[in-house]
Amino acid sequence: MFSQTDSSILSEKESGTSYADGHCHLIPDWFTMEDIEIIVDKSQRANVKVIVNSALEEEKYQFGLETTQFKEIYLSIGVETTKISQERYDQFVKFFNENEDNIVAIGEIGLDFHWIKESDLRKLQEKYFRKLIDFAQEHDKPIVIHSRGAEGKAIEILKEKGAEDVLMHCFGGTEEQASEISKLSWYITVPTSAVYRKNFQKILKATSLDSLMFETDSPFHSLEKGVNNDPSSIPIFCDKAAKMLDLDEKLLADITFNNTCTFYRIQP
Repeated sequence: MFSQTDSSILSEKESGTSYADGHCHLIPDWFTMEDIEIIVDKSQRANVKVIVNSALEEEKYQFGLETTQFKEIYLSIGVETTKISQERYDQFVKFFNENEDNIVAIGEIGLDFHWIKESDLRKLQEKYFRKLIDFAQEHDKPIVIHSRGAEGKAIEILKEKGAEDVLMHCFGGTEEQASEISKLSWYITVPTSAVYRKNFQKILKATSLDSLMFETDSPFHSLEKGVNNDPSSIPIFCDKAAKMLDLDEKLLADITFNNTCTFYRIQP
C-alpha cells in the first residue's frame, strides 16, 4: 500500500531545476492508479519532470502503459529475471510489437545470481538475456540491466554482444566495474537508498558524471528504511548526493536529468 513521503520532500524547488527518476515500478501490487495521481502531483511540485516506469510481467504491462497518460511518465518493459521462461518471453514480444511506439526502453532484463543459485536456472537466464539483448538491438531500443550478484557476467555478455545503449540499473558491483562501465559510455543509476547504504555511495563516487543517473526503484530503496519510495524523493536525494560529491546541487540535477533524457531518447 502506498504511504506518502514526508512533507519536507514536497518543498518547492527553483523553477529552473528539473529532476528525473530513471527507473521505478509504479505498478500493482504496490500502487493503484489513484496512488499514482497523488505521486505525479507530488513529483510535479518537486520538479521531477521525467519518471521512467518499468513493468516486468504481462499482467502489469497494460497498467504501465496506462500510466503514460501522465506527461511525466514513460514506459519501459522487460521480463522478471528470476521468472524467465519462453512463455514470458513470448508475452513480452507480443506486447512490445503491439505498443512499440509507446515504449522507450527494454528492461529491466538481465541476470540474478543473488536469488537464483541453481546452475541450470542461471544458464536459462543467460540464454534469454542474450535473446533479449538481440531483440533490443534489432528494434534499436536502449537496454536497462538487472545484474544482482552477477555484475561481472552481465558486463561480459553485454560486451560480447556489442551492446552500446546500456543502463546498469541500481548497480551493486565494484568501484572498478563502475569505472569500466563509465569508460564504455554506458550508464549507471544510483538509488535513493545511497543516503545510508555505503556500497551505493562508493558506486556514486566511482561513476563518471557523464554516466550518472538517479533512480528510486519505487517502492524500494527509500530515503529511510520501512517507508515506500516514490519519484518525489529524487530532489532530496540529489541534494544529499551533491554534498557527497562536493558539487553544486543544481549542476548535479541538470547533469543527471540530461543523462536520463539522452539515454531514453525523450524530450520532456
